[in-house]
Amino acid sequence: MKMPEPIHFRSVRELAEGLEKREFSSLELTELYLARARELDVPPFDLPDEPREDHDGKLATMITIATDHAIESARAADKDLASGDRKSILHGIPYGVKDILDTTGIRTTWGSRIFKDRIPSRNATPIDKLEEAGAVLMAKMSMGEFAGGNTSTALNPWKLDRTSFGSSSGTVSAAVAGLMGFGIGTETGGSIVYPASAVGASGLRPTFGRVSRFGCMALSWSLDKIGPVGRSAEDCGYVLEQIAGYDPKDNSTGQRTFNFRPDPGNMRGKKLGVCRAEFELSASEATRRVFQEVLDSFEQMGVELQDISFPQRPTGALFSTLVTVESGTNFKNLFDDGRIKEMFSFNEDRAAGWMAGRMMPASDYLTAQRIRNQVKREADQLVGQFDAVIAPTWPNGAALRVVQNGWPVPARPEWEPPNEVNSATPKLNSIGNLVGHPGLAIPCGFDEDGLPLSVQIVSSAWEDQSTLDFGMAYQRETDWHLQRPPYPWRK
Repeated sequence: MKMPEPIHFRSVRELAEGLEKREFSSLELTELYLARARELDVPPFDLPDEPREDHDGKLATMITIATDHAIESARAADKDLASGDRKSILHGIPYGVKDILDTTGIRTTWGSRIFKDRIPSRNATPIDKLEEAGAVLMAKMSMGEFAGGNTSTALNPWKLDRTSFGSSSGTVSAAVAGLMGFGIGTETGGSIVYPASAVGASGLRPTFGRVSRFGCMALSWSLDKIGPVGRSAEDCGYVLEQIAGYDPKDNSTGQRTFNFRPDPGNMRGKKLGVCRAEFELSASEATRRVFQEVLDSFEQMGVELQDISFPQRPTGALFSTLVTVESGTNFKNLFDDGRIKEMFSFNEDRAAGWMAGRMMPASDYLTAQRIRNQVKREADQLVGQFDAVIAPTWPNGAALRVVQNGWPVPARPEWEPPNEVNSATPKLNSIGNLVGHPGLAIPCGFDEDGLPLSVQIVSSAWEDQSTLDFGMAYQRETDWHLQRPPYPWRK
């Protein structure tokens, strides 16, 4: 007999049902999550700070725990729910947001000590939307400094010596550890899906332009996206419905609505493109077998599988050029007044890259955008032949956080080196980010060391529902998304 899920690990729908049935109040739920955060998360040093090896076993996923705000919001939610004024399925559910989105009266540091005392006087648009939906903001989440690199302070709850891999790492780790109901992350080149892969979360990169970025720190304005993180694909769908939509304050948003459908329906006859070369990248036969079982599961549902391959294009060089030029422009003020020197020590090469980007000839940037348009045409044409395409999110489980030749972990970036173009390089994620396609990372099993493995499902632009359908259908047939990291955490 299956034991009932502890409240703190329940899905968005289950939490909403518990609130609706008066099984618990929003205040009780919020106090439960706050108590877990105090017990399991707060490290023996102040955040934001450089990554450290010793956390005393704490996860350090939260830069700021907004206790007073959360309690006040939960009480207001209970009052609304008691009067029958239920604003959305998220009403009364506590959440955390990557510390890159502005929150009125709650410090927003961008993950850097340079802005450790920054307190915005406005909300980012997604925060306003979640407030209107009745959700309870309880924490600002740890992240890579200025939303980049592969390292943050947040630890991996599956094994503390492994990387949580990417700038939305606090958000995904907290969701998997049951420290909040759901989370909001951001992605430029992999910062939702890669951390989700490392810790076994479900994370969605929406179509570029689906969610307003007003009030969010800009890293690369032509690539940045904001998306949901949860314990299931269904969680992501419910959250996306509330934060999506046109915003006149962000002219990159599309005139599109998103009405989430939680039932994926019958998958028989749906077409799934398989990036076969990426399924063969893992060095471990056991890991490759796990990934093959994902395809077998879809085939058993009646999904039609077809191997595909993308044309060889310099996606690494494209990504690097766009990000360094746009980031160098965005952070010009930090160079002008010298504050750039206060960046964390392991980010010195990143600052140098921004400086180089500021000096890059305009012709190089424009050429990169022209080639990017070609990649977009090719990807739109190929992906458009299918309901979705699929590849491993990352070829293996999470790498070691501390490695012999560097601290913190110099994990392979989400794009190949500029001069390397070959079939052995993962491409689906970098192409998806360059062209703006939605991508969903979902857990699909474990490697030989008990670390989560993940696949990424990508659909055509604005077909976020199709992306979610494949994720929900898979999770309907499997229980990998219901696996929880053992506590005490493995070291």
